[in-house]
Amino acid sequence: MNRSQLAIAQMFLRAHLIAAALFLGLTALLITPAHADAPPSAAAAMNAVQQTADSVIHEIAAQQAQVNKDPGALLDIVKKKLLPQVDTDRMSRLVLGRYWRTASAAQKTAFTDQFAQLLVRTYAGPLSKLGNQKITVTGTKPGADSDELVVQSVVSGGDMGSVPVDYRMAPVDGQWKAFDVVIDGISLINNYRGSFAQAIQQKGLDSLIQTMKSQNNG
Repeated sequence: MNRSQLAIAQMFLRAHLIAAALFLGLTALLITPAHADAPPSAAAAMNAVQQTADSVIHEIAAQQAQVNKDPGALLDIVKKKLLPQVDTDRMSRLVLGRYWRTASAAQKTAFTDQFAQLLVRTYAGPLSKLGNQKITVTGTKPGADSDELVVQSVVSGGDMGSVPVDYRMAPVDGQWKAFDVVIDGISLINNYRGSFAQAIQQKGLDSLIQTMKSQNNG
């Protein structure tokens, strides 16, 4: 990871336990069907996120001994439980911005794959240190686009007090999936976009993909 990428990662993990715990709240909402002819149920979404967040945090705590012995165990948990619930295609398009439009099909596929792996590794470390953080889902609001839904929550119990977090969601094949996390007003998408744009301007998209691949395999 170069200096600018490290700075971005540190910014999002400044409340290292908070960022990881929040992302767990997505799973149940994502399996709630979204219908094109009816608006999502805000109450159902809120209840699903809250219940699943509590359940997943409990499961990780139950496997803490194995996670401490084998970091790969936590990576497996993140890959199996969280990654399938993320719209990595939409996230990748937004992160690359104008560079997505000029990328080849092979570059798009390679970037999406490596970015997904980067997200897994970004959140896996903090997940291994979950403490007494509590996730409270507070509501929903319309997103910027007509197909988006924003699920609002607050995380409390950490060193930084109460921190607001929004999950930007959109339906994919009848299911809600996340494509951005906004922590205390700071968007994961926006921050990665700036870091990646700088890397592409300096050395090109292929170089960025190779850097991500090296980091993910390291």
